[in-house]
Amino acid sequence: MNPENQATAGPLSSIPALGSGIGFRRELKQDILDARDEIDFIEVVTEQYLTDSNQLTELEELRDIFPIVPHGVRLSIGSAALDQEYLRAIKLVSDTCRAPYYSEHLAVTRAPGIEIGHLSPLWFTEAVLEQTVNNVLRVQDTLGKPLILENITYLFDIPRATMTQTEFLGRLVESTGCGILLDLTNLYTNATNHDFDPLAALDGLPLDKVVQLHLAGGYWSQGILIDAHCEPVAQGTWALLEALANRVQVKACILEHDDNFPDHFSVLSDQVRRAREFVERRRVEEPYGP
Repeated sequence: MNPENQATAGPLSSIPALGSGIGFRRELKQDILDARDEIDFIEVVTEQYLTDSNQLTELEELRDIFPIVPHGVRLSIGSAALDQEYLRAIKLVSDTCRAPYYSEHLAVTRAPGIEIGHLSPLWFTEAVLEQTVNNVLRVQDTLGKPLILENITYLFDIPRATMTQTEFLGRLVESTGCGILLDLTNLYTNATNHDFDPLAALDGLPLDKVVQLHLAGGYWSQGILIDAHCEPVAQGTWALLEALANRVQVKACILEHDDNFPDHFSVLSDQVRRAREFVERRRVEEPYGP
């Protein structure tokens, strides 16, 4: 990574500890506002704020109450080329949030002339790594802040890959200075569906580059664990969070819940509180530098 890119993105160590929060969903808006004292920050889905100036007004109003981090789903960081119009649009959302970083998925959502319609895994090869490195550097230059990339779930491995997702992500971070949004539920889901040790995968990551976590709950369907963001966080995911907190200080954690909303918001706020216990575990003993 050249010094100019690194200066633009800024060191990950300068990102503040945000605490424990929740993914903002409009169905939960009043509950989230009412529970503002229990929520350290919120995460918004970027695509919900791209088409209407009134949506940006809502974002500004939320920003006056909570620290906000935008989370995108359509960047397609592994594609051959980035959508420049989309990049300009997400910069406006990112600037409005005044967030210290921008988060997205280590995924492909677009092929030439085709919108895939979901988060598809990358083909983990040297050529795709080089392409993705260039894309990450361009995004960080455009946004003027670090990009944080999330590990995704997958139903199958793309054949003839030359490295694992963990190896690919580690090399990408090293080459670009970007950070990791470690979705512990996705890690647990993949380990369950593909029969590998999630702790070994966890230890294979550069944990000092983990900036934020995701937690969520899914369900079983035809023998496959589905990451659906619609149920309470599973014990296996909580166990991974505890293991991670024993290895490194956690800066920020977001609970995701997108559907099947509980009758009582306390079902969600209790999970935010439980996550906070791990987020704060080392903060006094190992404070972050400037």
